[in-house]
Amino acid sequence: MELKNPLALYICAGVAAVFVIAAFINIRFKRKYKGGKKAYLPEYLKKESLYKTRIVWYNILKYILIILIITSLVLSGFLMARPYKTESKQLANYNRDIILCMDISTTCDNLNATLIDKLENVVRELNGERFGIVIFNTSPVLLCPLTNDYQYIIEVLDKVKEGLKMRLDYSNGRILYSSKLLELEAYISNGTLVDNAERGSSIIGDGLAAACLDFYDYEEKPDRTRVIILSTDNELYGEEIITLPEAGEMCQERDITVFGIGTEIMAAPDKAMMKSVVEDTGGTFYYGEDRDIVGNIVDDIRSQMATLDDTRYEIIETEMPEKAFGLLLFSISLMLLLAFILKV
Repeated sequence: MELKNPLALYICAGVAAVFVIAAFINIRFKRKYKGGKKAYLPEYLKKESLYKTRIVWYNILKYILIILIITSLVLSGFLMARPYKTESKQLANYNRDIILCMDISTTCDNLNATLIDKLENVVRELNGERFGIVIFNTSPVLLCPLTNDYQYIIEVLDKVKEGLKMRLDYSNGRILYSSKLLELEAYISNGTLVDNAERGSSIIGDGLAAACLDFYDYEEKPDRTRVIILSTDNELYGEEIITLPEAGEMCQERDITVFGIGTEIMAAPDKAMMKSVVEDTGGTFYYGEDRDIVGNIVDDIRSQMATLDDTRYEIIETEMPEKAFGLLLFSISLMLLLAFILKV
């Protein structure tokens, strides 16, 4: 803790010291009676226990009052000196955009459900950054545009996660088909199967390209840090408009870093292609669907994303008058009470 105006404290401390000295002199060398009326007190009254008790209490309260006056003077000086503390604080970074791009085909359901569960903690830690969600199968859909409304993002992620888990439970025979499943299935698939009969499914390049283009203010704000988290098994079953390597080149041109997460059972060629595309953007490729593995992946992505920002720190000064002000009020209140008791 430091003081902005320490001179004020020194002055009040000096006044308090003078007051102490004056009080000591007054008590030590009592002035003799000079003029005026003086009441006569018989000697026998001075020997009464009541009188002695009152005198003792009078002296105690008088000294307490002196102490309170001194304390109030010092506290007043302390407040005028403006106590404060300094701390180094990392400034909230408002210069990063993140898009979660998920292959919503059934082969990725387990990976996506586990990934969302872990990513929700990352979203809760954001402070000003924008987050968006793209899902794709045959066609990509912007499920949540870039926003810093984290409560809304969490709600969307929760609904997608619930849909994925119900779809997994249904495919594994743990639940029966229901209107709730139909509703959630529609939520995570509507728009993603456009032209499915003609074009096929799991068109990964189109999904990544769409996420790349969904950073809508790229030209207006080229200095923002942009990140895509891509989850897929990279198993193509259709006709691409843009191949995955071409989508990766689009990301490179726009300085977008891609973190790729694949399923455990990815074919070796699919894994090698995705790894190459992701690493060419400056990102890292991971794979695995186990809950602990995904948790470690998300922690790693979180730490890497933090290094992508131009982190700045600022010295924050916080004034601290609360405790001293409270003590001063308490001290003044006691002084008023004692003054009333002593009839000062």
